Amino acid sequence: MVLKAFKLRLYPNKTQRNQIHVNFGCARFVWNQMLNMHIERYKNNKKAKFQGRYSMDVMLKALKIEYPWFKQAESTSL
Repeated sequence: MVLKAFKLRLYPNKTQRNQIHVNFGCARFVWNQMLNMHIERYKNNKKAKFQGRYSMDVMLKALKIEYPWFKQAESTSL
């Protein structure tokens, strides 16, 4: 088996850099919110099952309503 690797460097312009920062910032915020929800849920009920991807997607819809600035980010990054 032959493995190949390619090194690649991107040079985004200013607007692309801003969009990248928005996407990363929103994704980090969503991650922290979901993690906090899971921690609080575990504290309240230690026998509760872990929420899967579908359940988190449903919670994400509520977060999008609560935080309208999520519309600036790409939906797939959230």
